[in-house]
Amino acid sequence: SDERAEQLKEDIAHLSLIAIDFPVFSDGRGYSIAMQLRSRLHYTGELRAIGDVLRDQLFYLQRVGFNAFATREDRSIQDALKGLTDFSDVYQTSWDQKTPLFRRVTRPTAQEPRMSNINIAAFEHLLSSTKATLHRITQEFSPAVFASSLAAEDMVLTDLILRDRLNITIFSLETGRLHAETLGVLDKIQQRYDYTVTLFKPEQSVVDEYVKTNGLDAFYNSVEMRKECCRIRKVEPLNRALAGNKAWITGQRKAQSTTRTALEIQEDDAAHGMTKFNPLADWSEDDVWHYIRQNDVPYNPLHDHGYPSIGCQPCTRAIEPGEDIRAGRWWWENPESKECGLHVVDGKLVRVKSA
Repeated sequence: SDERAEQLKEDIAHLSLIAIDFPVFSDGRGYSIAMQLRSRLHYTGELRAIGDVLRDQLFYLQRVGFNAFATREDRSIQDALKGLTDFSDVYQTSWDQKTPLFRRVTRPTAQEPRMSNINIAAFEHLLSSTKATLHRITQEFSPAVFASSLAAEDMVLTDLILRDRLNITIFSLETGRLHAETLGVLDKIQQRYDYTVTLFKPEQSVVDEYVKTNGLDAFYNSVEMRKECCRIRKVEPLNRALAGNKAWITGQRKAQSTTRTALEIQEDDAAHGMTKFNPLADWSEDDVWHYIRQNDVPYNPLHDHGYPSIGCQPCTRAIEPGEDIRAGRWWWENPESKECGLHVVDGKLVRVKSA
C-alpha cells in the first residue's frame, strides 16, 4: 500500500493479478490505489486484498474494485464472507455516492433539541411584536387568511393563531406532489388544535393537460416549464384561496433566501389587490426553533432529516451541512430564480415599511 499505482501503467494490459497489502486494517491507502487502478488505469484483472483484512472491510473493498481477498490463518473465511451480506450500504459520502446514507441531524428533535444562542429578552420582544401584528390584522384587515406551507415557520404562526383563537382562516395548497410527511402535518394540527386546515387543489383537467403535453416531471427541463407547473399547482389555487379577503399572511422570513432580503412585515400586494403580511420577516432560524421547542409545536419530521425548506416532493431535496437553507428547493436552478410565483417580486408587489 505504500507503492504508486502509476508505476504499473505500462504493464496493466499484461497483468492478470495485482495484490494490495494492508499492513494494518486502518491503512486506507489500499482503497485509493484500487480506485486508481480500476477507474483511471482501467485495470480489469483480479484485484486482491491481502494482509490485515477484516470482515467489516469486505463490503467497501468490493465497492472500490477488489474482487478477491485473503485473510490471516487465524480468521474464518466463511465468517468474513458474511460481511458482504451483513452490510448493504455505506454511510459516508464518497466519489460515487454524493449523498450519505445517514445525515447529521440539523434540526431539533424532541430527544435532541438543538442548542442556540437566543437572547431571551430580544426574542420575547420579537414575539410580542409578532402577536401584536396578528391581532392588528384581525382588527383592521378582516377577513384575513393565512397561507400555510406546513413548514416550521408556518407551524409557529399556526400555533400563535390557534392558541389565541384569532379570526384568521388557515389554508394550504395541496399540489398533488407533496411529501407524505407534509400531508401528515394536517393530522397533527387536527389532533393538537382540533382545527381543520382548508385545502385548495389545482384544477385536475389542467394538470392532466400539462402532463400529457410535457410529461409528469417536465419542470426539470427549464425554468419556464417549472414555473408553469408551479402556476398550475400553486398560483392558480392560491388566487382562488385569496378571493374575497382583505389580507393574507405568509411565513416568509428575510433570512430564507436572496430573493427575500427586502421583505417587510406589511406589504401592498397589488397583484392580488390586498395587503400582505409576513409577521416572521425578522425572525431567524434559531428564533423559529426556539419557539417550537418552548411550546412543543408539532412540525414536519422531514426537518429532522436535512430539509429546512420543504416544497413538492420532486422539487425538494435534503441539504448538506453548510449549504444555504433553501439550497434544496429547485436545486438544479440558480438561486435568483427560486420562487414559484406565489410571492410576486416583479414590481407588482410594493414593499412598505411596517407600521
